[in-house]
Amino acid sequence: MILVLALFMVFLAPFALMVLGGVGVVLLIGLWLKTAVRARKLVAPFTPAEGALALSSLFLIVGAATVSGLMVARLGLGHAVSLGGAMLPMMSGGPPRAGDRSVYFSDSATRQHLKDGLTKAGVPFRVSTREGKEYVSWSQEHGGAAEKALEEAKSAGPANDPSSTHRSVSFGAADTQKDFVAWLAKRGVKSEIVRNDGKDYVNWRDSAPISEIMEAFLSERSTNCKGAKAKAKC
Repeated sequence: MILVLALFMVFLAPFALMVLGGVGVVLLIGLWLKTAVRARKLVAPFTPAEGALALSSLFLIVGAATVSGLMVARLGLGHAVSLGGAMLPMMSGGPPRAGDRSVYFSDSATRQHLKDGLTKAGVPFRVSTREGKEYVSWSQEHGGAAEKALEEAKSAGPANDPSSTHRSVSFGAADTQKDFVAWLAKRGVKSEIVRNDGKDYVNWRDSAPISEIMEAFLSERSTNCKGAKAKAKC
C-alpha cells in the first residue's frame, strides 16, 4: 500500500512526497539506532514491526529521490521548474491548454527573464516546444501578475551587458515598421521581428530610452518626407 501511494504521489503530490521522504530518513536512522543499542552492534535484525516500518520508510525515500531526479532532469533540459510545473513534473511540458496565454521570445535571455519573473510572482506556467520554438504559457486567471512579469521581461537587458536594454515596439503600418528596421540598421543596430498576440514587434537592444529613439526616428522620417510621392509613402 505504501509503495502504491508513493508511486501516485510522484505525479500528484511531489512536494508532500519529498517531505515524507525526509521523515522516512529520520525514521530509518531512529530504527537503526534503536536496534544497535538493543543488540550492542552496528548491524542488528529488526523485529517484524520495525521491519515493516523500515520498508515503508524506504519506499518514501526512494519516491522522494525520484521526484528530485525528475526536477533536476527538467532543469538540465532547460525547463524551468515553476510551482505549477513542479506539482506535475511529468505533464508541465505539454502543449498549452484552452484559455492559456502563450508567449514566445526568440531571445533566450528574455525567455529566461520571463520564467524567472513568473516564478518570483508565484504564477504557475508551462513550457512547451512547437516547431522548434519554446513557448511559455499560463492560465488567464493569473493574468495580472503574469502581464507584469511579461512587461518586465520585454524591457529587460541581457545579464552580460547591463548598459544595453531590450526594446520592443509595434507599428500599425508595415511601411513604417520597414522604415524603422532600416533606420536601425543604418545605425548599426541589429533588430528582429517577433510576432506576439497577433502583432509584429520590432525587437532590438539599445541603451537610449525608447522615447528618445522613437522621437529621433519620427523626426528624421518626417524630414525625409518631401514631395507628394514621398509624403504618400510616409
